Amino acid sequence: MKNKILRCIALAAMVCTMTVAYAQGDYDKYDKDNETYGTTPFINLSDMPRLYDCIPAHPAFESPEFSYDMLRYLWGKQQRMDEKRLNRAIEDAEWDDLEKVYACWKDAFGLEVTKEGTPAIYALLNKSLRTIDPTRRDVKEKYFRIRPFRYFGEETASGEDEELYNEGSYPSGHCLRGWTITLLMIEIAPERAAEIYKRGMDYGQSRVIVGAHWQTDVDNSRMAGSMLFSVLQDNEDFQTMMKQARQEYEEKTAGNVTVAANNAQARENTARIYSIDGTEATEQTRGIVIRDSKKAVVK
Repeated sequence: MKNKILRCIALAAMVCTMTVAYAQGDYDKYDKDNETYGTTPFINLSDMPRLYDCIPAHPAFESPEFSYDMLRYLWGKQQRMDEKRLNRAIEDAEWDDLEKVYACWKDAFGLEVTKEGTPAIYALLNKSLRTIDPTRRDVKEKYFRIRPFRYFGEETASGEDEELYNEGSYPSGHCLRGWTITLLMIEIAPERAAEIYKRGMDYGQSRVIVGAHWQTDVDNSRMAGSMLFSVLQDNEDFQTMMKQARQEYEEKTAGNVTVAANNAQARENTARIYSIDGTEATEQTRGIVIRDSKKAVVK
């Protein structure tokens, strides 16, 4: 009981400290973001919607929604039993190396995004994230929600304990970033929307699996990301860079599309057709045959 009281006192002290920092901080100056993204934002942070005016407060401890959060934390721990899924969740925890972050979408996007290999796409992603990423900070500082691994007195599966210990969990910065990447990539390559969307959803769930975030942190981050992404659409610089990114994507993936088409045509040219009794059909064969796993009439 004594330890629990001390934990509450310590948490209250940190909340007060963070509140003072929030009140005194310059909303437009985050040097670390400049270092991380290496670019200026499309829109100044002070001109972006403030998330604490847009998204609801996180669920209270005694609410049914928090019961859901706890159940989802247990769900996340169950997912760790799948080694492949756990490793992917750990990879999704990367923050500083942007090429590694973008690589999480490589298979879904159909293209690896790098500074040298895809400069237009890389620049668009960086500038967009530089615009949206900092919007989470005032909400985190306002609520300073305790993270699940701390609430349960456990450790993250991704080894992020120390760097996350004194940062609020609501909303999820990783998920806000990941959902922004997802929406950007879908706009660049709408023909791959289903795969990209699935990867984006999976990326957010990784934060629950490693124990760094509650489910409602992730869910509301997606909602916030969608709203902030829509704000970018009216920016002329964004639209110009998006056109450049689309063109680069088409150029970089054109060879892949051609190869796939050629392979499909080659398979069609060399495919054997069999009659219904299992014997190979010829040009003189008449009747019903099997073509592409379906019955067809040869006249």
